[in-house]
Amino acid sequence: MKEAVIITARSNSSRLNNKILIQIGDSYKAIDILISRAKKIKLPIILATTKTKSDDKLCNYVTKNYNIKIYRGENQNKLKRWHKCFLKYKISKALIIDGDDIFFDYKIYKKQSFNLKNYDMLSAPKNMITGLFTHIITFKAMEKMKNFFKKEIDSEMIDPFIKKAKVKRGIIKVNDLFLNKKIRLTLDYIDDLKLLKLISTEFKIYSDSKNIVKFLVKNKHLSNINYFREKYWKNNQSKKIKSLVI
Repeated sequence: MKEAVIITARSNSSRLNNKILIQIGDSYKAIDILISRAKKIKLPIILATTKTKSDDKLCNYVTKNYNIKIYRGENQNKLKRWHKCFLKYKISKALIIDGDDIFFDYKIYKKQSFNLKNYDMLSAPKNMITGLFTHIITFKAMEKMKNFFKKEIDSEMIDPFIKKAKVKRGIIKVNDLFLNKKIRLTLDYIDDLKLLKLISTEFKIYSDSKNIVKFLVKNKHLSNINYFREKYWKNNQSKKIKSLVI
């Protein structure tokens, strides 16, 4: 397959364990929302998870309920898992969706996937709402980085690898609605779960992200449920990057 959607997810998490299978609404788990929204992109979907026993339950659930591919690879080394997934399915370009970002904007992915003429990958601007977009990445970018992500490396934070390999990265342009807002739409803490559960009661699982953001802008008090966690989340990312030796 030349193009694919890769959902990156695993069950182990230090802050909210097994969150990928956590119940969000009455009828949906986190993985259900991710796959349902990914289907809107209309490309083959691959769940890229790990070989660890803790992810057996996730794989069994997805196999039972969905007709999508599953790739099982390294636990900590996310980049190596992606690279092997690219090789196995002969992918030239992948739309990467983080398993934490259950209400990601599938419309942005569809629109931006055509904008890679001058770049090896595309990422979100730093002032974009967390949880709406991860990356679009080419096989060329993965090949450039492969010499730097050794087997034992934790590659959760990929920015150092991008810089080290001199990957040509572009930053997507998005509607101002998604910029500089005190809104957090990712699932990493119990406070995030509270907000996402509330959103699931107000919207269908495949609702347009713009409508979700407009709702939160109008009801600013709701973002107070979890936005204070953004600082903790960013600090945690910074610590991981500083401790990384490539």
